[in-house]
Amino acid sequence: MTGKEQIDPFAFLDKVAFSVFVLEVCDDGMPRYVAANAPALQYTDYTLGQVVGKTALEVFGGSVGQRGLAHHLSVIAQAEEVTYEVPIPRGNRVALMRTTLSPLFNQDGILTHLVGSSMDVSANKERDDALELTKVAKEKAELAVRAKERFLANVSHEIRTPMNGILGMCELLRDTALDDQQRLFSETIFNSANALLEIVNDVLDFSKIQSETISLHIEPFSLRSLISETITLLSARAEVKGLALLEDYPQSVPDAFVGDGTRVRQVLLNLIGNAIKFTNEGHVCVGVTYVHGEMRPLRISVTDTGAGIAPEDHEMVFSAFEQVDRPAMQREEGTGLGLAITRAVVERMGGKVSVYSARGEGSTFKVCLGLSVAAPQDVQDPPCCTPSPNAEGRPPQLDFELVVSPEHVAGDAESLPSLQGKKVLVAEDNKTNQLVVKKMLASTGAALTFVEDGKAALDAYQNEDWDVILMDLLMPVMGGQEATRHIRAYEAEVGQNPCRIIALTANTQPSDIDASLEAGMDDFLSKPFRKRQLLSLIASDARLPSQAG
Repeated sequence: MTGKEQIDPFAFLDKVAFSVFVLEVCDDGMPRYVAANAPALQYTDYTLGQVVGKTALEVFGGSVGQRGLAHHLSVIAQAEEVTYEVPIPRGNRVALMRTTLSPLFNQDGILTHLVGSSMDVSANKERDDALELTKVAKEKAELAVRAKERFLANVSHEIRTPMNGILGMCELLRDTALDDQQRLFSETIFNSANALLEIVNDVLDFSKIQSETISLHIEPFSLRSLISETITLLSARAEVKGLALLEDYPQSVPDAFVGDGTRVRQVLLNLIGNAIKFTNEGHVCVGVTYVHGEMRPLRISVTDTGAGIAPEDHEMVFSAFEQVDRPAMQREEGTGLGLAITRAVVERMGGKVSVYSARGEGSTFKVCLGLSVAAPQDVQDPPCCTPSPNAEGRPPQLDFELVVSPEHVAGDAESLPSLQGKKVLVAEDNKTNQLVVKKMLASTGAALTFVEDGKAALDAYQNEDWDVILMDLLMPVMGGQEATRHIRAYEAEVGQNPCRIIALTANTQPSDIDASLEAGMDDFLSKPFRKRQLLSLIASDARLPSQAG
């Protein structure tokens, strides 16, 4: 190298991995390129000779050049570093370049140069856009789920309110003297109403499973007692068809497990009920085994001697809204959701359900669960009173309830709790449901007073003493929960002992139960309800578990 050779002061920029360029502020105030490193030239498809001495407008032209020059002049005017994004055409696409432009000053404080560094952020932008679209889609899906849940909850409420009138009045009708034809008509109404109620419950259950809002309540429970109770519940349906309902639960198999006993009961009700429905003769047997060392050691099987299912249809039976055509049998009524719900519940518990069957050879549905064995002393005895609502806020429902004869009802009336002398305030705006409660409690000795909204209930409570308040949730003027909060505040203000308040409503969502208890209610009875349930709750001083203590 000789002394006459000039060294390019910007040669080192080629060692920088990303695009770098330098502009000099000329005497006319215009920023012109004086250097650009190899990555910058490669990205823009220009040579250094095509760039040096020119402004951005002269290099790129058009709108791209105009935006570039505007950014350069803006930094000169503000004398501050800025970051901006500029779209640069590249072949058949437009790349997004994120540029940071910094001013350089000489020793006299005069701005002489601009140094810029650029990176292609097209991929980042596309990723951010995709994430944003995903977020928007997720939010829309969640909104759709919530809208569907609100819709189903409203539909459930609107169906349950008249259903309470149908079932309640039908039950009262069966308490009267009926001839054989009248009894047949009343039983048909009662059974059909229960079948409709089961469809509503199935659709709500399936909706929760689809939206993954189904919850589990883990605690020790007795599987042996649960199976015996379920068989007892369904034995009447088996007897009507002349079927033997058997239980095979060896003493060597553990009795107590840790899990959601309510969900296990739901699975058993579906599987045993299905087996009875599709079996015309023979038996249905519930078997339990426990295989130590397996991932899912608990095995529950339901075997029937029905028509069976062809192997190619095994997977279909677990699909929603599907029923398999079986030989010599008519298509059964129902939603076709029972087994779909069963599989979803079992899988939610970490288990597996399968079917083994062939045409003419009956069917076996097997449920394998990984529940832990519990100590027998950890299992709490089930309450002897009316069943509390389950996770959906309603007592377990069957396909068809056993219709007892009027003679049996009359003979059983003596065992109903007495409400003699109790003053009951009923806040209910629906005239039919008022009539149902009035007739159900007519022979109990209770003194009933009806009001049609929560404000009237509050006024009545402040003016008179009551033993029990039956409170609907959705009423005009003031709802039941708001009225309950006002009543509890009044009791605290005047130092009065709390009155027992029972929610009597067609709102059956878990959130409705929680909100009612938080408002100060003592118990929750969902519509449609039975006479014995209503009387037992009024007579009881017990509270729901979450209210106790």
